[in-house]
Amino acid sequence: MIAVSDFSGKVAFAIGTGRCGTQFLSKVLHHERGVASAHERNPINESFHRYCQWYRLPVDHEGFLHTKEKEIRKDLQTYQLSFEASAFLSLSVQELYERFDARFVLMVRRPDQVVNSFWSKGWYAETAVWQDQNKAPGYQDLAKEHHFFSRLLPPAANFAPWEAMSRVGKLAWFWNALNLEIMSRLQELPKSQWRIIKLEELNYQTYQSLRDFLGIQPGLSERGFKALTQERPNRRRHTLTVADWSDDQIADFESQVKPAAEQLGYEYQVHHLTPVPEQTTQKHILLRPKKMLQIIGKRVSSQTTAKDSAKYG
Repeated sequence: MIAVSDFSGKVAFAIGTGRCGTQFLSKVLHHERGVASAHERNPINESFHRYCQWYRLPVDHEGFLHTKEKEIRKDLQTYQLSFEASAFLSLSVQELYERFDARFVLMVRRPDQVVNSFWSKGWYAETAVWQDQNKAPGYQDLAKEHHFFSRLLPPAANFAPWEAMSRVGKLAWFWNALNLEIMSRLQELPKSQWRIIKLEELNYQTYQSLRDFLGIQPGLSERGFKALTQERPNRRRHTLTVADWSDDQIADFESQVKPAAEQLGYEYQVHHLTPVPEQTTQKHILLRPKKMLQIIGKRVSSQTTAKDSAKYG
């Protein structure tokens, strides 16, 4: 029998949709004393468990948890805190909490930037094959095994409309649906066990509060933290922005992200958004305004402008 007390206060995870800052956070915590920090250390094991959770497949959780336990125990031989950042663990929070008394940091990010980042990574570029929708989708050959498990599909009743969407719309659906599901599952845990942090608000002061939540003794300085923010992983030079979207893509995006965007306090109406790519130069910025003005003109002329709510994320 495994005692939860063996792990209490010693295990934490950062979760999210992906492309939302989890890898950056793992990199920052790697510089803290006493913390074993990893990022997606077992993609197949983790993404398969998320796949099973999403499609409600009746599988035994022990294989997944046994693998995690071995990883965590190895960390704790040397370090005081075992920390892993992995979007693939986002639907495993109940099992991880019950087994390890784990704490969770849900990282969220502006929906348009997540959508455009996933676009640049090729998400949903391949047509999904799903004939018998009374069953979970069968394995399909993508670049890596875990890519299939991670590219979730909507419920069968919504699959045909989803297939008809633009890729921007499909990715917007993913951002919305997964964030809503994660938040729903976190709500079932004690509030003391989880936090939601917007990547856009992750400055040193926010990080200090997060460090307190995780029980980490102060180590990384503000100067060190700021240096790491200049080296955020997975930045891409040629990413789409909202200024590149067509009217159909804009309509798909706004309709799909609205529920989670409103709950997290994110702007989602495109004519209010600033088209900032993941990594910009002055040249990139100067190329955008003409296209953005065209978008704004179309949107403002076709609807009454209203201020959207902007609460927390």
